[in-house]
Amino acid sequence: MELTIGQQALWFLYRMAPESTAYLITVALRVYDVLDLDRLCLATTAVMARHEVLRSVFDEVDGVPRRSAADLPPPLTVVELGPVDESALRAAAAQAARQPFDLGEGAFRVTLVCGGGGAVLLVTAHHIVSDAMSQWMILRDLLWAYEQDEPDWPVITRTFGDYVRHERELLASPRRERLEGYWRGVCEGAEPAGLPADRTRSATSFRGAAVTVVWPEDAGARLIDQARTLGVTPFAILVSGLQAALYRRGVSGDFLIGCPVSTRFAGRAREVVGCFANTVPLRARLNPGVTLGEAAAAAHRELVAATAHGEFPSALIRELAPRRGLPYQLAVNLLSMDAMDPPLPLAADGSIEGPATTYRGLRFAVLDLAQMEGQFDLMVDVRRAGALFTAVVKYDAALFDQLTIERFTRRLRQVVGSGPDSPIGGLPMVDESEVARLLAFGEA
Repeated sequence: MELTIGQQALWFLYRMAPESTAYLITVALRVYDVLDLDRLCLATTAVMARHEVLRSVFDEVDGVPRRSAADLPPPLTVVELGPVDESALRAAAAQAARQPFDLGEGAFRVTLVCGGGGAVLLVTAHHIVSDAMSQWMILRDLLWAYEQDEPDWPVITRTFGDYVRHERELLASPRRERLEGYWRGVCEGAEPAGLPADRTRSATSFRGAAVTVVWPEDAGARLIDQARTLGVTPFAILVSGLQAALYRRGVSGDFLIGCPVSTRFAGRAREVVGCFANTVPLRARLNPGVTLGEAAAAAHRELVAATAHGEFPSALIRELAPRRGLPYQLAVNLLSMDAMDPPLPLAADGSIEGPATTYRGLRFAVLDLAQMEGQFDLMVDVRRAGALFTAVVKYDAALFDQLTIERFTRRLRQVVGSGPDSPIGGLPMVDESEVARLLAFGEA
């Protein structure tokens, strides 16, 4: 079977670094009930039968990557740790989630890590067969199949193969020229945004780390009210805050960052599991007199237009950029936890484990394990649950020190908390803690 353009790019990256974990997606649950392993195995089998793409194996024929649906056994692994404490259980779960795939043998697995009377359930896939929304659907279907022998799943009317054909038809249609024209206009004359690195770039490392920033719920409520007043989304305010923080760090006034959009709905594939994420460039045009409110309105327009033109594969947008390369090294993404099924609440303090919830007769909490780090120089992964906003700032550890990213996340939080009437040129170039250090240095 043919691959999408995005899958072809992921295959190329996999061949470059097959041991990398940068493109593994995991949903992790701390389970408080004892799971029946036979039922879990049957549920895994049922989910693979429902979603053919989860039975995929990949290879090349005459240099061309292809996907095949294989008759794979249920990829359920149970890891027994014995009498360990909670921290050891979490560490073992994180290690299990990071195990790379051999895509010639499969791209999906379910792992149950047990120890000390507790358990962590991991649903892991390679990005070549899944995306964030798909992972939640896989988890939902797995829990339904665990609860019911004949689960009342929503009907699937299309397959991922249908979406591959949809993309091929789009690229052969007159709409391709219009999409190319739009993205050429977005890229022309703009520079990829970047933070000053702590080390010289060498070969691609795919070695990442992350820092988390949390906006308390009262700050989140103010952000939502501000968005309503401006007629934009809260995400647009966060995007413009990131753009303003980059500008104040010395990025030129006309620059690009990346933002994943979903092509799922354009392909009428609401219930289909697969890789529907397409990271496209957003353009910012800033100067010192632009206010944060004006920047948020501009970011909102860019997001709406990017979504409307988001079917054009990002790998082809590269060819339209003036330098025929990746037009962004920094990206921002939104995951709305409220829109997911099951809804998994996040911890209000930014800790790894969220509050316990009950779904389909099981009691569990989400474990926010580190994942998908090192894809970009910097990736700001925003999660929203009600009025709680967190941002996991993932970065290339070969380029940046943790302290550099911590300083930038503090500045990002400070900028987002500024009022919409604040001119970008008046925003502080350093945060409060850096000011205190500079003053203390002057007194020494």
